[in-house]
Amino acid sequence: MLLQIKYTNGKGGIDMIKNLKLDDRMLLQSKYTTRKKGIGMFKMRLTVVAVAFAFLVSVGAVQAQTGSIVIGGSAPLTGGVAHFGQHSRWGAEMAIAEANAEGGALGRKIEIEFQDNRCNPAEAVKSVTQMLAEKKYVAIYDGLCSSAALAIMPLIERAGVPFIVANASATSIAEKSGVGGNKWTFKVNPTDAIMLDALIGWLDKDGKANNIAFLGEDTDFGRAGSSGLEAALKKRNQELVMVDFFQKGTADFTPVLTKIKAKKPALLALYAIAADFQNMIRQWYSFGGGVPLTGRVLVDQVPKEIMESGFLDGTTSVQPWDPSVDTPANKTFVEAFTKKYNVAPMLISFESYETIKILIDAIRRSGNASPAAIRDALATTKYQSILGTVLEFDAHNLIHNNAVIFEIQGGKVVVVGMSKT
Repeated sequence: MLLQIKYTNGKGGIDMIKNLKLDDRMLLQSKYTTRKKGIGMFKMRLTVVAVAFAFLVSVGAVQAQTGSIVIGGSAPLTGGVAHFGQHSRWGAEMAIAEANAEGGALGRKIEIEFQDNRCNPAEAVKSVTQMLAEKKYVAIYDGLCSSAALAIMPLIERAGVPFIVANASATSIAEKSGVGGNKWTFKVNPTDAIMLDALIGWLDKDGKANNIAFLGEDTDFGRAGSSGLEAALKKRNQELVMVDFFQKGTADFTPVLTKIKAKKPALLALYAIAADFQNMIRQWYSFGGGVPLTGRVLVDQVPKEIMESGFLDGTTSVQPWDPSVDTPANKTFVEAFTKKYNVAPMLISFESYETIKILIDAIRRSGNASPAAIRDALATTKYQSILGTVLEFDAHNLIHNNAVIFEIQGGKVVVVGMSKT
């Protein structure tokens, strides 16, 4: 940096101007006198505090506007649901790669840095607390598991940093957001309550909503499934014939499956994920359950031999997405994801991809990529989903995309309809 120094004669006149180089080791203030032949006594006062301060502030501002825009990600990268965490990461990173190929946002590169929460609320709090302390993240992404996302919400509210949820489905996340109190949390995927209302409405048209039992994991995810089903059935003067929960990591489902079979339900609403889901399905198959499933059944996680056997024919499920949805944008996404990662996308891949797209859109519209400006831009989102609908956040900072209704027929998963949530 060149610093311009003025030599004055003490009478307000400027006798000489000289440019000096200011380096980091230069004293911020010095005073000295000098004599020059024929000129007399000159006093030079070098006062650079204000100039140097202004310089440092301007450099900081330039760096803040030219460095990468960094998003913080919290996901289960290890543990029992690490497979889902990997797809969450892939979907997010693919969206960012596409955005950077288009020039990033506000002329800057976008990055995302993940920390592991192991689908555990305590680990989520630990990881996000660390990220917020670094004060370099313009937004925090996901959490994936409902209990983890709910644990993160108070942290980001106090920090004043947007939190955008892609995968966690607990209804209470949206209930507590926007007009619910936490204006910094935004939920892109539908709540369990909304999804289940769409499913029960579909079943009720065919008279299939009057004899449903429920089994779910004892977590926010499972509890949200139970309460969502009960609310949807109550609207139609129906109720669950049985409600039971299991601990994650349960090895033997025999006692609860015996109870369910004795009730002779027409459908079993199952809320389980990852290893618990597959373990329960295998035991239900060995048990000769003979009752189709319903709810948020992870149809893409059903063991192949059980699916092809026809054992689960008549099973219905509701999800926010399916790779077979016939829109040009969805086909492009599925092809690009499969080519990039050599594996087909799943629901979590899609939700993560589209959520980061929405966040990037908000960053681009924010003007300066500050957390507050991004929060304001998110609130005015109008984004074209790859499912064909325009997405906007409601008063609870919740987006209402289409719900996809599936049925297993002849050992295959068939999309039988779509319903607006």
